[in-house]
Amino acid sequence: FAKEKQYEIAVQHYQKSLYSGFIKDDYIYNKLMEIYWSKKEFENVLHVSNNALERFPLNPIFYYYKSLALSINKEHQLCVESLLAGLELIFDNPKLVSDFYSLLGDSYHNLGNKKDSDESYNQALKHNPNNTLVLNNYSYYLSNRGENLELANEMIIKCIELTKEAPVASYLDTYAWVLYKLKKYKQAKEQIEKAIILNNKSAVIFEHYGDILYELGNISRAIEEWKNAYRLDDTNKGLQQKINKLIR
Repeated sequence: FAKEKQYEIAVQHYQKSLYSGFIKDDYIYNKLMEIYWSKKEFENVLHVSNNALERFPLNPIFYYYKSLALSINKEHQLCVESLLAGLELIFDNPKLVSDFYSLLGDSYHNLGNKKDSDESYNQALKHNPNNTLVLNNYSYYLSNRGENLELANEMIIKCIELTKEAPVASYLDTYAWVLYKLKKYKQAKEQIEKAIILNNKSAVIFEHYGDILYELGNISRAIEEWKNAYRLDDTNKGLQQKINKLIR
């Protein structure tokens, strides 16, 4: 039923299978969390992961799912605590270690702890140099801060190369933004236009497009793209101020 995406029926059978003695319950918990995650039922992910950890406190996967749910709920300090507890239980699985450090880097970033965020991302890449999520996020945060731009450029170029068979709009946007910060505006325009072809529903991408066009001296087009961004996200007061400043 799960393979056929009939998730409600699948969940019913998995829940009936718990404590049966015929199937390992840690396997069932894992399948339940996979289903709830795919359905974006994050409170259920958190509930099942907590139940699973009560019975299997040495399984790092359950800590990871719990951490993902906590991150979605913006409970970043609790997410950090869960990740640190789970990290101690991982053996001979460098990719999983990298995934833990990746989420740890995101959590520290959201807590405003740049130092530990950067160190976590470095650890993630140490265990898996091809972790595209880390290569993108670390690069983007460095570029936003205007720090280590050459490193940011190296990482996002590698990320783009690793995903060239299936390009990702957000990765191309990051590349454009790093180039923007390096004042390579023509190259930035090329990359951001590729990103928009893949995703024309992102306020961030359209705002970045406007910023790039502005630096290239195309003010009217910049305002147009900022307006596109504002239509997608009218809570962005900074964006509104940019538009109003130029229109007036």
